Amino acid sequence: MAEEKSDANPLEEAAANLSEDLEGERIEVKGSNVGTIQGGHVSMTDSAARSVQAQALNMSNAAAGFVQTKSLDMREAAIGFSASEQVTVQSGNIGFLASGRLKAEELCTWLVVAGKVEGNVKATFSPLTALAMGAGFGLVVMLLRGLFSRSRGSEEESRQ
Repeated sequence: MAEEKSDANPLEEAAANLSEDLEGERIEVKGSNVGTIQGGHVSMTDSAARSVQAQALNMSNAAAGFVQTKSLDMREAAIGFSASEQVTVQSGNIGFLASGRLKAEELCTWLVVAGKVEGNVKATFSPLTALAMGAGFGLVVMLLRGLFSRSRGSEEESRQ
């Protein structure tokens, strides 16, 4: 038996399969401010949104408070909190990021929790700084507890 040769590009088939997986409608937001966006594939350009829930999100010169998506692609954008399976950043800021895979050319963030990180990511809290802050917080709590217990003990003695 002779095998049939196909001239079709295998990437086109993969793209078609991925497009079928996108649930919801395609939404494009340009030059506006909105509250909540929910859709399959959301594209934001020169826009801002309070929250975005989508299968795929593409942001360019945009901002969002909360983002929950499977795939996030951002360029010159800012997000307060993002929970995404896969994130690609050309340039942007994300306050708190939870992701399975992160690929960034330039990203500034406060805290990153990710399975795999590639590229230039500047995080305020590294594991070492988080440990140091936790130890400092614990020390302050112990000192305050000791200070307040002494002041209560001296008040009880003066009453007797």
